[in-house]
Amino acid sequence: MTRRLAGLSDDDIITGRHLLAAMDGMRQKILVGLTQSMDDSIERFERYYQWKYNVNPTVQEPCRESLMSMGTNTNANAVIIPPFGSAEYTLIMERNLFDLEVYKYAELLFQEQSTFVEGVPVGYRLEDATCSACDEEERMERESQMFLEAQDGESLPTSNIRRG
Repeated sequence: MTRRLAGLSDDDIITGRHLLAAMDGMRQKILVGLTQSMDDSIERFERYYQWKYNVNPTVQEPCRESLMSMGTNTNANAVIIPPFGSAEYTLIMERNLFDLEVYKYAELLFQEQSTFVEGVPVGYRLEDATCSACDEEERMERESQMFLEAQDGESLPTSNIRRG
């Protein structure tokens, strides 16, 4: 993680300077979300980016709840942790030397960034949520009703109707 944030390749030597660059880049460019705080993270993204439902809110909310409770895009593979002190363990530690520090910093940023959405209500996604298909259906229904009301009491023109 630190290598990617600092713009290093897997073969580059990583230093404390790179750790600081990674942390600075994270502070300036990333809205942090944490998997252990998934509900709060998604809620924050929705509020920060002012995302609202616009397809079918009555379906989207249960879908969102399902994804939040059951998860998605998870790795079902077993993780094999090499024994402490082994060559593999040492290599992993060297390659990821500062990642734990970056992660701790991400946790701190997550707390600090809660101020980014203070003025946006919780549940913003539901405020004035619209369904584009529902909106179109309602518009057509209104137009149809207006047409029928306009025709009320009047006979429809028959001059263009073909007769058998």
